[in-house]
Amino acid sequence: MTEVGQGPEPASPGRSAVLSFVLPGLGQIALGSFRRGLLLAVPILVTLAIAAYFVLADRPDLISGLFDPTIILTLIILNVLLGLLHLVAVGDAYWLARRRLAQAAWTHPGSPRLLAGLLAATFLIHGAIGAAGVVAYDTLNTVFQLPPSGYTIPSFRPTPGATPGPGATEFQVSPFPGPAWAADGQLNVLLLGSDAGPGRALLRTDTMIVLSVNTQTGKAALFGIPRNLENVPLAPEDAAAARNFPGGLYPGLLNSLYVYAGYEHPNQFPGDTPQIKGFRALTGAIQQLLNIPLDGVVSINLNGFVDAVDALGGVWIDVPYPIHDDRYPLEGGGYTVVNINAGCQRLSGHVALEFARSRHQASDYQRMDRQQITLEALAHQIDPIGLLPQVPTLLQIVKDNYWSTFQPGDIGRLARFATTIDTHGIQNYLFIPPKYAEFMDQGEIGRIQKDVQTVLGRLATVTPVETPAPCVAASPTPKSCPP
Repeated sequence: MTEVGQGPEPASPGRSAVLSFVLPGLGQIALGSFRRGLLLAVPILVTLAIAAYFVLADRPDLISGLFDPTIILTLIILNVLLGLLHLVAVGDAYWLARRRLAQAAWTHPGSPRLLAGLLAATFLIHGAIGAAGVVAYDTLNTVFQLPPSGYTIPSFRPTPGATPGPGATEFQVSPFPGPAWAADGQLNVLLLGSDAGPGRALLRTDTMIVLSVNTQTGKAALFGIPRNLENVPLAPEDAAAARNFPGGLYPGLLNSLYVYAGYEHPNQFPGDTPQIKGFRALTGAIQQLLNIPLDGVVSINLNGFVDAVDALGGVWIDVPYPIHDDRYPLEGGGYTVVNINAGCQRLSGHVALEFARSRHQASDYQRMDRQQITLEALAHQIDPIGLLPQVPTLLQIVKDNYWSTFQPGDIGRLARFATTIDTHGIQNYLFIPPKYAEFMDQGEIGRIQKDVQTVLGRLATVTPVETPAPCVAASPTPKSCPP
């Protein structure tokens, strides 16, 4: 009840603090301190406006920035400054209202508990954002480095007499030089799926796929390389080992080359550690087999794939045929029975891995086809902006299960480039029987290299590709399978 001589009660301290908690400066403006409120509000409003611009109008730059360590560090510092401003705005609105009450001869105890709660909430919000930024910065600087320490992609030397692909300026490249893939018009990345991390001995490269993207058209192709290919060519730097084999071709299975080079015959291969020797031999052989330079390598522990898919909320896949496996190996040891029905369905991480890896009911080649279907389905459904709430979880998964030869400074450019890729037009190719032999000779290798160049030519064309390249086994592209 208003006493005689008093005017209307000014705004309460608690309400003013809440307003400035919602938007710094809003509580001050409500109290009539417009200049004071604007000074507190402008930094936040400008930051929100810039963020809205990138989200709504320039998503490629936003995605690029989220993968740039320098920008991440800048955002961490900015968050600290905005957090301090936010705390000051809440406290200032509270005490400004208290002073107005005193000046108006109103006795009001205020709401110290509410103020403490608002300050604590402000600290927790900005603290959580800062913690996520620190994790992102740490991940970018620990994951995107050459693993194992000192590992590089072998320098590429083309097959004598071969001609560069469409738009290529040269074949010789150094290990991911940055602009080279943009200069020669083709980004070639080796995707490895393994059952162990890069620092573990005797890992098995269960999945070997080369992603090739034309930088002008955005068209992409996936080249599936069977793990049981025999007689593949070795890299020029492995000439000492190649002299022991007829024609210089490695007579074992391709997926045994890592162990052969790193652990069984380390003196014949370059590198400082068994892991380096094994990875250099494997990536060098794949370059020579396809006769294209690799710009980078991306490897993921397939067990980490499970956590990543679950963090994404599962993946929708149009399963082309029923999958039944009586002896599917579990990640922790032992076996289980797998049954997956045909048709469009959302698969959890474990089931998606079973779909991609099961091979006991069918051949390795059908498994390769399913792996490409899985990759394509993920490419269709991943929305970088929609994943922002899952960033902390995904960063930890990446840090524990992923490595790449790309450097932190390259990731932003690659992330931006990824937004231009036509994910709905990815072409899938498998070098499998009966079109291709499992045992390589010079004629078979030459045919693979010729067909790869044919595909690269199709990727360089502006007109849509309606039929697969001749002489290349193409897997069918799954139909759209939306939620």
